[in-house]
Amino acid sequence: MQLQHATLPLYDLPEARMQTDALWQGLADSFRKAGLDNVPEALFRGEDVYQKNVFLGQVCGYPLTHEFSGRFQVIATPVYQTPYFTGPEYRSVIAVHRNCEWEILVDAEGSRAVVNSKNSHSGYNILRSMVTPLTIEASLTKPFFRKVLVSGGHRQSLLLISNKQADLAAIDGLTWSLLERYAPEDLESVRILELSPPAPAPAFVTDTEASDEKLGLFRKALQIVCEEPEFKTVREQLFLERIEILPEDAYESILEMEKESIENL
Repeated sequence: MQLQHATLPLYDLPEARMQTDALWQGLADSFRKAGLDNVPEALFRGEDVYQKNVFLGQVCGYPLTHEFSGRFQVIATPVYQTPYFTGPEYRSVIAVHRNCEWEILVDAEGSRAVVNSKNSHSGYNILRSMVTPLTIEASLTKPFFRKVLVSGGHRQSLLLISNKQADLAAIDGLTWSLLERYAPEDLESVRILELSPPAPAPAFVTDTEASDEKLGLFRKALQIVCEEPEFKTVREQLFLERIEILPEDAYESILEMEKESIENL
C-alpha cells in the first residue's frame, strides 16, 4: 500500500509544535484503537504535502471547494473555543497597525492590503467579500485598495503591518488566538479593526477513496479525543473543543460568497 501522510499545517505554529505533536499522538492512538490501518507515526511537515496520499489533513474551505474539489472527503469540522468561533463557523479578524486611527473598514479605502494567499478564505476571499458592498456603495471605478501584497502566511502579513509596509490584513481567528497564547510579540504592534462574517471552519479531511465505514471510524476516534479526560490538557492548549459533522453542501457557502464578490481586491 502507498505510504500515507498526516498533516495539520494550518495551525502548526513552531511555538506550539510540542502541543500539536501531542495532539497527533493522541489522535493516532485513537485511530488505531478504532481499527484504522496504516496510521502514520508522526505528522508530515514537508513541501507539497497535499500532492501526497493523505491519511488525515486539515484544509481551508476555499481550496477545498476549488483546487482540491473532488480530491478529499470531509471527515468532520473542528470547533475551537476562541472568541472567533461560533460552533463550527469561524471568523477572520481585520488587523491594522496599533496606531491606526481607522474605526471601520470603509476608512481603509485607498490603503495597502496584504493577504496570506489568494487561495485562502480567511485571508483573501472573506476580505474581498467584505469590501464588495463598500466598493458598490461608493460607486468606485478603481479597486478599493491602492495596493494588494501577498505575504505567504498570516504571520508574515502581521509582520508587514507591524513594519508599516502594509496597512490591513484579514487573519484567521484561530491563528490570532494561538498567537495571543504562544507568540504575543507578533501582536504587539497590531489591533483588531473588525471581525468578518462567519464561514465553515477548515475541515479535517482524508483521501476520496475512504469508504463510509472508514469515515465512521475516523469520526468515532476524533470524538473520543474530544471527550476523553486524558486529552483534556492538549485540547485546551490548542483550543480544540469538539467536532461537528456538517451537511455535505456546507462549504458551498464559501462559493456563494465568492460569486457575490468583486473579482479581485
